[in-house]
Amino acid sequence: METMNLDEISKVLKISKATARNRLSLRLPMPPSFKVGRSRLFLTTEFYLWMAQQAKPINTNQ
Repeated sequence: METMNLDEISKVLKISKATARNRLSLRLPMPPSFKVGRSRLFLTTEFYLWMAQQAKPINTNQ
């Protein structure tokens, strides 16, 4: 299983590492993650699945 760290995730999301940390601590929408020691890791496949779910089209048929 491939993993990504917080630095790599923040680069893909185009946010700072501090913003990513804040979003996690405030429980704002972020990809699923887990901790190993003091490091927060994200499964690469889960991250891209989460990204695809965030990109759902907006329903304009109202």
